[in-house]
Amino acid sequence: MLTENPFYIILNDCNNGHELISRNYRRQEDVFIVELFMPVLSGLEAIKYIRKSNTETPIITYSGTYQEDMAEILSKIPNLYYCQKKSNIIKDIIKGKVTGENFDYESYSKQWEQQPLAVMEYMERQKKSQEELSPTEIQLMKFCYEGFSNKEIAEKLNLSTRTIDTYINRLTEKLGLKTKLHLIRFCVENGYYNSSM
Repeated sequence: MLTENPFYIILNDCNNGHELISRNYRRQEDVFIVELFMPVLSGLEAIKYIRKSNTETPIITYSGTYQEDMAEILSKIPNLYYCQKKSNIIKDIIKGKVTGENFDYESYSKQWEQQPLAVMEYMERQKKSQEELSPTEIQLMKFCYEGFSNKEIAEKLNLSTRTIDTYINRLTEKLGLKTKLHLIRFCVENGYYNSSM
């Protein structure tokens, strides 16, 4: 989406929060776009880290659904925009807040906040999925969150890589997710990464 505009250059493309904060930034970025639920180190923690040394550069963070508790925490962080995971919204915020064109972020936020039905349905789905998870499935999720490859997980559990591939595919299917990255996000959103299970 960003590279469609010839005036935009992506300086760094990170796969997780730890990678983001480990980079040496040699140039002043115009904007950070940070997924709120990233693996290894959450987007929120990465944002807090960035803000320790850089309070000026706008940060756009996004999630699949509006989360009231997260919105409250994020509202206290200066020069930060929390939005839906939609490229056209992110593009509008960049144009309206970063490059100076007009975009009514406050009005947008209020509209997004008024989507309780979608959020309730999402939470119900997540709750139902959680109730059905076995300890083995939770452990698999945690290994994925910790950044282990399927091969490394297989070695830890004394199983074949193909078996782990199958287990992870079944788990993502069971939870209605598409990829291993979505599985990691699910793990973070539902607090499994720091559970004792």
